[in-house]
Amino acid sequence: MTMSTSCKMCAEGPVSDDGHAALAFYVQGPYPGHHIFKCGACDERWIRHYGSTTERFGWTRYNRQFVTGPRNFNNAPRPAAAS
Repeated sequence: MTMSTSCKMCAEGPVSDDGHAALAFYVQGPYPGHHIFKCGACDERWIRHYGSTTERFGWTRYNRQFVTGPRNFNNAPRPAAAS
């Protein structure tokens, strides 16, 4: 299995609290209540987050998150205002 290929369980997507048998806690997520899980079969990563009123948790494939790179802000001091 290559790194771009998901196992059958990840292809179907995780469900409920545990996701699926091969998922294990990996790291804390970027927001409160978010946890990142890693699949032991295919290395796919999933974010488990709070679900809805009908489901306790929801799952989002980690690589589908919007990620931004470093921003190039010009932090040069501004000239003093003329008085």
